[in-house]
Amino acid sequence: MKIKSYFSSSVEKAIQEARAEMGAEAMLLTTRRSSRQTRHLGAYEVVFGLPAESVPQPAPGMAVDLSIELQGLQAQLEEVKNALHSDGTRPQTSEPSVMEELYRDLVDADLDRKLARKIAEEGVAAWRQTQSAPRSLQGAASLRKLAIESLSKRLRVAPQSAPTRQDSARLVIFVGPPGAGKTTTLVKFAVQHCLAAQRSVRIISVDTHRVASHEKLRALAAVVGIGFTATNTMNEFVGALKEFRTKEVVLVDTPGYGSRDLEGAYDLSCCLSAASPKEIHLVLPASMKRADLSRYVLEYELFKADYLLFTKLDETESCGAALSTAIVANKPVSFLTSGQSIPEDLESATAARLTAYLSLPEPAEAVSAA
Repeated sequence: MKIKSYFSSSVEKAIQEARAEMGAEAMLLTTRRSSRQTRHLGAYEVVFGLPAESVPQPAPGMAVDLSIELQGLQAQLEEVKNALHSDGTRPQTSEPSVMEELYRDLVDADLDRKLARKIAEEGVAAWRQTQSAPRSLQGAASLRKLAIESLSKRLRVAPQSAPTRQDSARLVIFVGPPGAGKTTTLVKFAVQHCLAAQRSVRIISVDTHRVASHEKLRALAAVVGIGFTATNTMNEFVGALKEFRTKEVVLVDTPGYGSRDLEGAYDLSCCLSAASPKEIHLVLPASMKRADLSRYVLEYELFKADYLLFTKLDETESCGAALSTAIVANKPVSFLTSGQSIPEDLESATAARLTAYLSLPEPAEAVSAA
């Protein structure tokens, strides 16, 4: 039998290519996701076989050595086996290939490796209680659903009542790195949770380094009809807080401190620590890599943020990095934004909404020639 592997972005395309080259008599032996070593050739591998009687006889001097081709196929299978256990961890289950595939998909979605391993193991453990063995596409899909449920249980979100509670003189502060979307998010919040609820509100912008940095927020505040105050020193900021202490809500926009600028954030963090009642939202782009998100969570710890707020979900194919960061940091998520429209593109975070943004590939069904 002549055996050949075809790689493509989908199983259907690989099958079409094989049929076109090998003819209708070719038999489908198996389909599977590509190994790490062959993933650059295509996401899926389809293996076809052609019976010996269907293979055209080679011209003299060009005999096909079937044993060499079989050895090549065996080497490919060994590569897949080694890739599945490259981290040295061999799961003690009867379904290692399905669990390892789920683990790789979670890691590819930018989840922390330790977290991905726990989720995959918990998914298999829960799956065993409802199934006998994940040998079909339906079983693999069920395993992914259980994994999503495991992620949801670990994820903390802000209480739905938090954005609208009636604390007097409540201070809502937005902090985060440059370009995270703090200013636009603040205005969305102001319209949805202050103006819509007919609550008195004032916006205060504080930046002790760039005098002209207030202009974007000043313009947005004027458009939506909210009072605005710009402060350029800590004394001005403290004075503004006292001046507008009778407002039901005071919204504070802060500078975008990069990793090299955080020394300048110390005075502001000390000033905010003395203010009460307040809630601080650490605004982070969901499109950022997990390593960078984790770094900013650590660096902004001096502000003692109450919540994480993820923006730019529309700019990423999967929010695995954001999910992983929130779970590892053990901080509740307050809001999500998925565009620039004011005020529509702001929604309260829920576990279901966050996991809906997690993009996992559809499981490939293994088809045995037997």
